[in-house]
Amino acid sequence: MKNRRFVSLVAALLAIMFLIAACDGGVKVPAGNTTGEVTGTNGGTEAPGTDAPDKPNTGSDEYEPLKYGGKKLTIKEVSVHDPSIVYDPNSKNYYLFGSHRAWAISRDLASWNTTVMSSIDNNYNTLFAENISWSAHGSNGNYSVDGNMWAPDVIYNEAMGKWCMYMSINGDNYYSSIALLTADKINGKYEYVGTIVYSGFKTKQEVSETDYEEVTGGTNIARFVNGNFWNTDNGPNAIDPCVFYDEAGQLWMSYGSWFGGIFLLKLDNKTGLRDMTFDYSTTGRTSDKYFGYRISGGFGDPGEGSYIVWDKDTGYYYLYVSYCGLNATDNFSGYHMRLFRSENVEGPYVDAMGHKALSSAKGTPREEIGIKLMGNYVLSALSGNAKDGYMSPGHNSALIDTDGQHYLIYHTRFNNGTEWHSVRVHQQFMNEDGWPVTAVFEHQGSVISKDGYSEDDIVGEYEFVDHGLDATTRFTPVIKTQHVTLNADGSISGDVTGTWDQHTGEDGNGYYVTMKIGNATYKGVFFKQYDESTAHKERMTFTLIGDNDKSIWGSKLDA
Repeated sequence: MKNRRFVSLVAALLAIMFLIAACDGGVKVPAGNTTGEVTGTNGGTEAPGTDAPDKPNTGSDEYEPLKYGGKKLTIKEVSVHDPSIVYDPNSKNYYLFGSHRAWAISRDLASWNTTVMSSIDNNYNTLFAENISWSAHGSNGNYSVDGNMWAPDVIYNEAMGKWCMYMSINGDNYYSSIALLTADKINGKYEYVGTIVYSGFKTKQEVSETDYEEVTGGTNIARFVNGNFWNTDNGPNAIDPCVFYDEAGQLWMSYGSWFGGIFLLKLDNKTGLRDMTFDYSTTGRTSDKYFGYRISGGFGDPGEGSYIVWDKDTGYYYLYVSYCGLNATDNFSGYHMRLFRSENVEGPYVDAMGHKALSSAKGTPREEIGIKLMGNYVLSALSGNAKDGYMSPGHNSALIDTDGQHYLIYHTRFNNGTEWHSVRVHQQFMNEDGWPVTAVFEHQGSVISKDGYSEDDIVGEYEFVDHGLDATTRFTPVIKTQHVTLNADGSISGDVTGTWDQHTGEDGNGYYVTMKIGNATYKGVFFKQYDESTAHKERMTFTLIGDNDKSIWGSKLDA
């Protein structure tokens, strides 16, 4: 793996020295003003401060001081399906945008309130009129957009000076599309701009209602039609957008869902729409002139909810994809997140074993492709929170905050016989191989000790979860929780045996841990954090990713 931390550190120090010299003794960071009120359904408002400019203040490229100092945060959970996170640096609020017009707001990523985006909630039939007309093709005149506004993604477009919302309008039989709305304020009045991409077309008449001919210069859609059906071997369902800036400041959008794979389109920074000057060749299963680059899945393999994050510190683009069925109680279950990365935005994206995210052949077992971040699990320290276990965690977003801290945001169901779901936010930390490992318990303000932890803190008995690699769309029970002991001599005993070692990495952080279990080597961190019991005890945990694509977690019993 390329270790770029030293290079990044040197560059950062040089940048700071230059700014100090240029700014007459100090680095000037513009003040962070606020954007005004956000009205919540609880009757209150979250309106810190004064009136503000519409444009977010992104400040310098350097990280702010650590936001959370270890004090226990209050948890107030919210139900938002397919949560997409965005931070507004003016108001200092975090926003979640989810399916079915579910929105939420927080000051600290722990306590959430639901909010009303009135311009969409009260006007969606007008805003999405073109997309609704398109989706109606799949439903014989019985289509309703209620329940079909899926997985929006919101980003501030600096060139436009606008907040951009990319919304999936889902339709039966793959008649879906992704629409762009813009607003001057993140919680302001959104207006329709255009549609990025369509799927489901099967006739030339239908093609004429889309931008297909404008993009490709023709109307040949034979590869997308299989009899009377959309050919999912070649075409995706045009839903689940993720819009992000690459290393050079260029906008891209990943999107797609069962079964055609995840695609990537270059956007025009000035309009937020598809970049019509960028040409894709139709090359096998890797590229399509209309849909763009295929970066994951294909050949009928499941996969949806892509999310890509560029990390300047590691030099990688991280791709998250959710596999299997999203339910908890029936045979459409087994939902979970997989992780890949690439040094180039177009890919190839690979896992820890070097497997490409892009399927190479029909019938390739999905359990062999991607790092599995977590499955269904239960720990005794969940006694005050989903004590019977978490089920089908997935469709995530991810955030590198302005203080450099990493977070994974997803929805999860529970082992309680229902399909109820709730958002969870977990901290993440880079292991020594440059993979983000995910904290065992939800974020409550804990801060990792850069010096590492004492032997007394670490040695002892742990509940142990091997999240495995299972990727079958069927009813999937909770993974069996095992027990291990980390011994003072560096051995691991109990249900799993091997060795462990805490050490200081090249970056000077002392919390790194390596475990060798069987033929696999796992790398991650020790992290003492607040657990999810009623008492919210501070508890030693470990979280690691193996060279076998598995994630393992530990939660110490004698907290």
